[in-house]
Amino acid sequence: MKKAYLITEGKHEADILRAVLPDEILRLTEFIVGDGRYSAQSLAHSVLAMEQVPAVLVLNADTSDSASVREQLELLRYSIIQASPGTESEVFLAVPEIEILLVQDMDFIAQLAEKKEFSELEREFARLNPKKFLVMVFGNESYDGTMLQRILDRLDKETIRTIRNTPLIEQLNDFMTSTAN
Repeated sequence: MKKAYLITEGKHEADILRAVLPDEILRLTEFIVGDGRYSAQSLAHSVLAMEQVPAVLVLNADTSDSASVREQLELLRYSIIQASPGTESEVFLAVPEIEILLVQDMDFIAQLAEKKEFSELEREFARLNPKKFLVMVFGNESYDGTMLQRILDRLDKETIRTIRNTPLIEQLNDFMTSTAN
């Protein structure tokens, strides 16, 4: 089986993906953590050019605007293909950011935050600003590794199943599985 590289723009993104991807995908994957968006793009170009091994670049879209997301994807895919034509590669954007995966199961977040439920306004805020929502809900001053680890350590099977059914994780799984064959 081939290994593939999964490049993220930071440690938090990698930690979230490690927590929710199936074990069979994790066994096929070597994570490379960038120091920001442009660092991750540069690492992806280097890996593709030098290693010529399948690679996936996962970045935050930093927007929910569908036209902007499409444009980003087109430019990033073109750039990645230029780095190593013929080597399997793909770009995935978390819209608006990777923490959107953590707010897929709002009942889980409510239970973790010891809150009965969230209003429609709070749910919309979570969808548009998942990281800020988590900071607000857990009363932290900032989004940090401790808060994230607290959430990841408490993920239950049902929540992980919900996250794995998101388009981002399904498409990532499909790509990683197809490169292993």
